[in-house]
Amino acid sequence: MRSGRIVLLSDYIGGEGPGSGGAGHAVLDSYRALAAAGADVRAIAGFGAGAGTDVTGLGGSDLRTGGAGGMVRAVYNPGARAALSKAMAGADTDTTLVIVHQWTRYLSPAALAVASRFPTMIYMHDYFWACPNGVYYDFRERRPCDRRPMHARCLAANCDRQGRVQKIGRVARQAVRQATTSVDRTRRLFLHVSERAQRIAAPLLPDQRHAVVYTPLPLASDSPPPAPAPTYDVGYFGRLEHDKGVALLAETLGATGRSGLFVGQGSLEPLIAATPGLTHRAWQPRDGIAAAMRSCALVVLPSLWDETWGLIVPEAMAAGVPVLVSARAGSAELVRRFGGGQVFDPGQPDALAARLAQILDAPPAPTRLHEALRTFVSPERHATRLLHLGEFHFGLDLRRTGRRVSGPADRPTIPPT
Repeated sequence: MRSGRIVLLSDYIGGEGPGSGGAGHAVLDSYRALAAAGADVRAIAGFGAGAGTDVTGLGGSDLRTGGAGGMVRAVYNPGARAALSKAMAGADTDTTLVIVHQWTRYLSPAALAVASRFPTMIYMHDYFWACPNGVYYDFRERRPCDRRPMHARCLAANCDRQGRVQKIGRVARQAVRQATTSVDRTRRLFLHVSERAQRIAAPLLPDQRHAVVYTPLPLASDSPPPAPAPTYDVGYFGRLEHDKGVALLAETLGATGRSGLFVGQGSLEPLIAATPGLTHRAWQPRDGIAAAMRSCALVVLPSLWDETWGLIVPEAMAAGVPVLVSARAGSAELVRRFGGGQVFDPGQPDALAARLAQILDAPPAPTRLHEALRTFVSPERHATRLLHLGEFHFGLDLRRTGRRVSGPADRPTIPPT
């Protein structure tokens, strides 16, 4: 067994709300978990590292705000390649394990080419490694995609959220990514955040190695107290977009006269504002979300796309609130494992309305398996899984026990939880 170390690499780390993405929290929680488990780990962010963190920053910015120039750099960002090459200078290309999280907002295939010199794990928060539009969903036809990525039907499809021009740019980026990151399969492992996500993605990435690693979520060991009398029938937390099922949920609540709290941001804010009984709030800091959830009788994740996870589900369950989850979301498996809610099929007409009526008229009890849920998504379990995969797939002992402990110049301190 060779001694190794871990580098977590992401466009951003930490942050709040859908503007920064749940993946930013996942990177930060993963970093903290690995460090607490004794791993020799450092973190590198293209831009934004989150308040209170200390990571190696590459000095970049979100290319989505850069207009046409940003679109070009998203295909290949030479600045990201130069910055990452400098940050990784001197790292051993056989014993440094790079775990890549988000890469489409700054790093681009240019930085991925640098990362591919090392053994890598690709953390699949979405489907960007295979699918040009990232979510394997046809935004025009409003259905999960069934095309083979980067083949004729895919290239001809006007499926992107932002239209055909954006699709052309993303196809170009995907072609460059394929050309610059081709490595021996034994040097790469794809990490999926749920069993369903692996089932969807594995056929899109044939002849590759895959594993499931659940996203860590630090939860209190004590069960939550009973929720107060609800202010709202239904709560939703996240991006306010069609692929998340927000229009379906808003229209269903409006038609049935139910009240709803929608916390987040996105293009469907006007729809929510125009629907009687619905309240919209801007995204709140993470520590305020549990209280907002507890003001709802039910938290719903109505995803229409094959969502890889859906962090609001374990968060709501941990807050003692029942959940109703789309069968297309990876976190639906938590309901099947631990109870505390129900699952519905968004592909069946009126399935959401029928299940909402049923569950609100006779609410299920919140999960009574709080400790089992806490253990299932615990940082300790997450870190143990990653360290085991590093040993099994790459022959690397990634713990720093008994070896030199890096100083503050080459490993960031752990932010307080």
